Amino acid sequence: MTGRRLGLTIGIAVLVLFAVFWIGATIWFFGDKNPDRLEDREWVADAEARCAEARDELDRLPQARNAVDMADRADQIEASTAVLAKMTEDLAESAPEGDDGELVGLWLESWEVYLGDRLAHADALRAGEDRQFRVSVDRGEGVDALLDAFADRNRMPSCGDPLDIG
Repeated sequence: MTGRRLGLTIGIAVLVLFAVFWIGATIWFFGDKNPDRLEDREWVADAEARCAEARDELDRLPQARNAVDMADRADQIEASTAVLAKMTEDLAESAPEGDDGELVGLWLESWEVYLGDRLAHADALRAGEDRQFRVSVDRGEGVDALLDAFADRNRMPSCGDPLDIG
């Protein structure tokens, strides 16, 4: 029985070491080579700070999910969308050059689509259509997922979908 436990323990240890090796190798090989990862880490830090500032401003606004009626909800969505539009404008003005600038440009295009979706939702609410918020699909995914993926890959958590519409 002791020999069997020793063999099981060694087998488990080998599997754990094998898994750790491959996880480490994957991180080492692919870690900073993601095609969506921006090289200009200073811009990334500045963008995260600007997005966090916008999130703080959104937190001070009335939340759309707490609206008293559809018109109030539309007003709140429009107010928060204005904050996000200013944020994206600021990010566009400071966008880096070269390959990073192209990536940021594509990301900001997704933001523009998303902001348009928000305003279209506010218009639908004003027209009396009480429906779930829907986002456009681009490259096979909802633009909100594209925003989040780029923000996650670049470690800009405040720069993704604010999830404030509810």
